[in-house]
Amino acid sequence: MTDTAMQVRTLIIAALAGCAFLSAGCQREDPNEHHYDNKLFIAASTFTQEIRFTNGSGVNLTEGLSFGIAKPEDHDIAVRVEASPGLVDTYKQAYGDEDVIALPAGHYNLPQDSTVIQAGSVTSATLPVEFTDIGELDVAQAYVLPVTISSVEGIDVLESAKRYYYVFRGASLVNVVCDIKENRAYPEWKDGSIVNNMSQNTAEILCKASAFPNTLHTLMGVEGKYLIRIGDAPIANNQLQVAASKNLTNTDLQLETGRWYHIAVTFDRGDVKVYIDGVEKASGNVGTTTVNWGAPHTNEENGDRCFWVGYSYQSSRYFDGQIAEARIWNRVLPAEEIQSLNHFYSVDPASEGLVAYWKFNDGTGSVAKDYSVNGNDLTIEKEPLWVPVSLPQ
Repeated sequence: MTDTAMQVRTLIIAALAGCAFLSAGCQREDPNEHHYDNKLFIAASTFTQEIRFTNGSGVNLTEGLSFGIAKPEDHDIAVRVEASPGLVDTYKQAYGDEDVIALPAGHYNLPQDSTVIQAGSVTSATLPVEFTDIGELDVAQAYVLPVTISSVEGIDVLESAKRYYYVFRGASLVNVVCDIKENRAYPEWKDGSIVNNMSQNTAEILCKASAFPNTLHTLMGVEGKYLIRIGDAPIANNQLQVAASKNLTNTDLQLETGRWYHIAVTFDRGDVKVYIDGVEKASGNVGTTTVNWGAPHTNEENGDRCFWVGYSYQSSRYFDGQIAEARIWNRVLPAEEIQSLNHFYSVDPASEGLVAYWKFNDGTGSVAKDYSVNGNDLTIEKEPLWVPVSLPQ
């Protein structure tokens, strides 16, 4: 449970206790008299919790429920709960969510189904609710697990606060991206050889430009070696270009602001193909037979060029926009693979030939994790703005 949720629950309990105190006024009470207006409730600000999931086996999580009363009693209160899939229709009627079905039995467990509010206390210990293999669920289907207070000893139950619903819905494939405007990111290669002397290579990036304010804007690569960028002095500042010994571009590679693009550039001993959203838009030879991106990182004060995302040569060449799903492969991806279902938004980190995979979904801090087996995380020089999104739209 988050600190915020705990604070909300504490405030609710305190408010209920305060109301009960005011209703009692200044009358003296018999300490042995039962508080007939005192009722047990699930200690929550709302009685549904939405959990988003994506495909992928082995996704497990543990949530929890606790219980409260408005004012302390002089005896223990025993509470028992149960999973109640038969209450799905009750949930539908209460929340108007007609498309849900019961969470299958193999995906949840209540390892402890009872707890106690001790005499003199107003809250119980938290009961765990375990969920297993959530990634095996159908992302196109919504599920609900109702949990209800099944019995209580020593007090009545507040009927409107005796049930809690865990709701599972498929998440977007991309939920957070990185705004890298006037910023730059770099890896400290653990072993630069994995991205050196690549006679075959594919570079991919999922990006959206907010503006094209400069003559040139860098996506990824090494200045003077092999670089994927937008704009240049002789071409439009929104036109994609592959820069090596020779440059490859054409007007079919012009991009719009405010739109997400998946860009894939394949390299085969100098022969390059450029795909935008899975469609081949340009091809040609760039005059070099290998890609070398593994030089040790420097700040380039002495002209020692190295690999960057969002930077090359000088700070004015930043990319003004958002980035997700930057990848480097040591093989040529065929068109069919680039065009495969959801490839723009996610790939298996264990995929053959995937040597770097930065999802830019970290959501906080200044590091973009490398999801490939090589673990070459990117350092983002200035802490960026992390932006919530829902992709595909």
